[in-house]
Amino acid sequence: MPDLAGAPIKKLSLEQLATTRKNTQAVADFLEKQLLGHLETLKVLLLPERLVGRHAGTRTEVAGASRGLAELQTAYKQFPGKPFDFSKDFETDWLSEVGTNLDLHRWEYNQEIETDSGKKTILITSPIRWILTYGPTYSINQAIQAFSRKQDRRGTDQLRQFVVNAMVIQTLLARSAGLKHLFSQLRYDVLTQTHPGLNGLPVIVIQSQVPVFLPPEPVIAAATELSGVPAFLELIDIEAVRKMADPFKEELLKLIPG
Repeated sequence: MPDLAGAPIKKLSLEQLATTRKNTQAVADFLEKQLLGHLETLKVLLLPERLVGRHAGTRTEVAGASRGLAELQTAYKQFPGKPFDFSKDFETDWLSEVGTNLDLHRWEYNQEIETDSGKKTILITSPIRWILTYGPTYSINQAIQAFSRKQDRRGTDQLRQFVVNAMVIQTLLARSAGLKHLFSQLRYDVLTQTHPGLNGLPVIVIQSQVPVFLPPEPVIAAATELSGVPAFLELIDIEAVRKMADPFKEELLKLIPG
């Protein structure tokens, strides 16, 4: 299973950073554009109605819709209560508000590093990892901010809908092994992962199989000090990309004697 922890550390000088970052941005833009194209093509297989049928606000009847609804109701039981005191009972009307747009959000996480002036928290962004949600609803950043407000009840309905949307796409993909396999053949892994800023809420993560790394902390510290922004982008490991295996070719070679 792909590693969802922070990127591994690899030696890189500050002088090499500019070129590596430029290459990273080019690859990251390509990967995201490619993934958006795949999602647009496969969108019909990711519609909420494929899980809950007419409960999604359509006239579509699908086999197993009752089971899909029951799975969502069971999953929802962990969310009422603190920090937002969502409604205790799952209301089927919420499913008609899920929407059919597919939104991608870059995976971000905080990492503490040592600097000359002491410890510093840096926001790290992944160029190969995205959270997949239905829209329109709260963005990932809006949801994180809402969870961090603790007892503030503003936006409770929007946050609850964000949670419902996350549950729907997670449940749908859990029942779509063929679809996840297809993404894997396209070199994107589909995973379920809790996000540290979302109060333990599991979300769907799509991750490219392209390897990434982070430079040593002094390089990150120097780069963020120069930019004045406490943020850093994981870097594409170009050397590792050149050595990436071709699983399709390897499978074919297994069929050829000698």
